[in-house]
Amino acid sequence: MSAVRGKVPQWKVETVEEIKRIFREYPVVGIVGFRGVPSSQFQSIRRDMRGEVLIRVVKNSLLRLALESLGGDYKRLEDYIDDQVAIVATKLNPFKLYKKLEETKVPSPLKPNQVSPVDVVVEAGPTNFPPGPILGEIQAGGIPAAIEKGKIVVKSTVTVVKAGEVVKPEVARALNLLEIKPIKIGLETKAVFENGIIFTPSDLAIDEVKVFEDFVEAAKKALNLAVNAAYVTEETAEILIQKAFMDAKNLAINAVIYEPEAMPDILAKAHSEMLSLASLLSDDALDDELRELLSSRPAAQTAAAEEKVEEKAEEEKEEEEEEEKEESALEGLGALFG
Repeated sequence: MSAVRGKVPQWKVETVEEIKRIFREYPVVGIVGFRGVPSSQFQSIRRDMRGEVLIRVVKNSLLRLALESLGGDYKRLEDYIDDQVAIVATKLNPFKLYKKLEETKVPSPLKPNQVSPVDVVVEAGPTNFPPGPILGEIQAGGIPAAIEKGKIVVKSTVTVVKAGEVVKPEVARALNLLEIKPIKIGLETKAVFENGIIFTPSDLAIDEVKVFEDFVEAAKKALNLAVNAAYVTEETAEILIQKAFMDAKNLAINAVIYEPEAMPDILAKAHSEMLSLASLLSDDALDDELRELLSSRPAAQTAAAEEKVEEKAEEEKEEEEEEEKEESALEGLGALFG
């Protein structure tokens, strides 16, 4: 006898069609896990996202049927269906959706007999607890605690649970007493689908601060390159005009070109050079006006002038020593071949 197939329940047919409609209607659809999310938190997430993100809890088998029926790139999403999943649909881009999903996570304590997804480290330091029976409960969790100055203190930093280990009830109790919440519970992004492309959390997790800093740094480098290459844009035009003006002015000053804009600086430069030269002369060679000008010069300028004199004397001394060495070498050669 051939097997008799029962009729597929109408609600299953309608659910599959509803899933297919969601995938066709929304440009961005994701698969999220919600294992361990309390019902109250899940309902709160739904309320907070209403109007921006549609959330539907579906059976894995029906979701697979819908994806099979849709075919094409949709079928690749089957690889991300496991455990308890829901579909999220939105008109936001995948990165904004991922950010919203991450914001649903809240700090949570570890539960007894739960497999810890992370290393749990308890740092050394004082607690808020006075001496009492609670000390024994903390110690029972493998945490080195003692009483100091009327308070319970964790004596040294210790890893009480490693990732992948089962959390013992006494450890969970001790961590809960210390209000240590090492994990975050919320909607866990498994995959996000847009225009045939599947994004995973590793693709979507972006450090926004670093990206912003990188853009700022790139903008600075681009501006510097454009200015140095004299590439005229809306952003560089004003800077280039200012730079050209300053370059032209400096050229006029150094070449002593008598232009109205350069004359004050040319005269100031000539005056400064005159005073520097006068400072090298003996007091007897100066008239009263020069003596007064030199005496009223800022100490820094006088020191700079003296430093230049010393540098010049040092250079002349080095040149004389070099000449003496060359003469000695020539004399040695002369004696060798003479």
